[in-house]
Amino acid sequence: MIGTIIAADMWSDLRLALTIIAFLFLVKWSSDVLDNKLLGIIIGSVIAYLTFFQHYELLIIGVILFFGYPIFQGIGEAMADDDD
Repeated sequence: MIGTIIAADMWSDLRLALTIIAFLFLVKWSSDVLDNKLLGIIIGSVIAYLTFFQHYELLIIGVILFFGYPIFQGIGEAMADDDD
């Protein structure tokens, strides 16, 4: 029972941390693209809300791809070196 509560709290905290990190990245990206900080914050907020609160699995897929790319790239290069 207690382990379930701790795991649920940990997942909730992890979800919040991932959402904040991705939101800050989106705001920075949209501010740079639009050259307007206020409009960038508005666009970043809309994208973050629609993505993270309506379709949270997209954030998980993005994190897996972001962290998985270097790993899979290294595996691919190692397999290519073995073939030579």
